Amino acid sequence: MQEITTQFIRTLASANGIQIPDDRLELVRAQYETFIRTLAEINSLELAQEAEPAILFSLMPPAPGRADAGR
Repeated sequence: MQEITTQFIRTLASANGIQIPDDRLELVRAQYETFIRTLAEINSLELAQEAEPAILFSLMPPAPGRADAGR
């Protein structure tokens, strides 16, 4: 994996219209590095192309009276 520098984070943020204060750059760099490492781990899993996620995410609240409401 290529080294992720604070300058890279500053440039990436700037390209997305975000300004990160200098005192937070190292924290954001570490978080981004962890995110990239996690993506690599997920991508290394050998899943069938038709495999579906085990969890369904929805922005809609559960229907009233559902036993699994809030889970």
